[in-house]
Amino acid sequence: MIRNIFSSYLKEQCGVDKQQKVLVALSGGADSIALLHLLLHEGIQVCAAHCNFTLRGEESDADEDFVTTECRKLGVELYVKRFDTTEYAKDKGISIEMAARDLRYSWFQELMISANADFLATGHHKDDSVETFFLNLLRGTGIKGLTGIKPRTDKLIRPMLGISRKEIELYCRENGIAFRVDASNMDSIYTRNKIRNEIIPLFKEINPSFNQTMEENIQRLAQVNQYFENSVSSIKEELIVEQDNKVLISLSHVTRFTDPELVLFEVLHPYGFNAAVVKEIVECISQGVSGKQFFSKDYRIIKDRFNLILLPIESKEEDGPFYINLDDDNLQKPVSISLLKDINAENYKIEKDSAVAQFDADLLSYPLTLRRWKQGDVFRPLGMKHFKKLSDFFIDIKLSIADKENAWLLLSGDDVIWVVGYRTDDRYKITSKTKKVAKFTLHQ
Repeated sequence: MIRNIFSSYLKEQCGVDKQQKVLVALSGGADSIALLHLLLHEGIQVCAAHCNFTLRGEESDADEDFVTTECRKLGVELYVKRFDTTEYAKDKGISIEMAARDLRYSWFQELMISANADFLATGHHKDDSVETFFLNLLRGTGIKGLTGIKPRTDKLIRPMLGISRKEIELYCRENGIAFRVDASNMDSIYTRNKIRNEIIPLFKEINPSFNQTMEENIQRLAQVNQYFENSVSSIKEELIVEQDNKVLISLSHVTRFTDPELVLFEVLHPYGFNAAVVKEIVECISQGVSGKQFFSKDYRIIKDRFNLILLPIESKEEDGPFYINLDDDNLQKPVSISLLKDINAENYKIEKDSAVAQFDADLLSYPLTLRRWKQGDVFRPLGMKHFKKLSDFFIDIKLSIADKENAWLLLSGDDVIWVVGYRTDDRYKITSKTKKVAKFTLHQ
């Protein structure tokens, strides 16, 4: 029975055939050992990887010895790696659970390449899917987080999701398959263990068919999520405009929805914004406040007058300064500019294009400097006789907050000679006395 369920999941849900190679994440517990045996029974070419996280002293070493012996008996190639998990968790400021996950999956990805494996298989089973449901529910999640564990995610497969923990252990006993028992699985200091050992048994007291009920619930939620994701995809097309290195989310479109918080959560969750931050964003929209910023780990959102502006968080190193030397003929970083510095001014026709800056070459002092603008910067816009603060200039041309932050200045000495892509400085313009022209062209 178990073999039939496994075979069906492997082919239909995971898309694996006998011509492909599978790397098995092998802990030594019943789940992973049964997985290894079931794959071998299917005639799949396998190799295995064991992580020794050095968290349980002699027990961890005994696990390593056990899987080494078992793989030798089965003729399975085994890769073993030891990790200082505690030190890694301390360095990264994360939990032991998260540290172990990061370490093993990073190593597995390397092994997939070196072992020429098509898939990585883990021993996740039906009970794990239910536990994940409650784990995500506790942490806060959208509908997708309540749909359990997927049989396949890219190259990661979980062909045992149709089988329960009890069925796996029974299969091992009936087939004389030895396995290790990890005593730490009974330690409810870990959230997943607490759900497994204390919370789920209470549900089973109330409903003896709890596992079956949850399986059906998860399947229904998966169907709802599929329908919802299709709707969200359509909504995203309406809401989102990608422009350069930023994403614009139209406020007028957001406020048309009956539940803007729900819509925004689904749009912003992939960028790392949690429900609490999304709620703050919606409150900010309703209050009509501009300029406020919201952050996830890798992105930030600026609330502008008409849009939410989503931007990646960039390193300060990218702010410059950058230098242009006399012998340079182009610049690729941080913006693409081609440079012509010795054009004969006679018969030169001035181009009226904000992406083209034209100067009297003899007035420039090299190296020129390219940097972000800062408060207090001033220049004399072309055609004006008086200086103007950059902050006021940006207001005049109605730049968004994000565009202001992304503005670059070209300087000769301490003088701002070009607000790149917008306006040059009047002091460096071409006149009847100009002999040589320097022409800088911005490539968008």
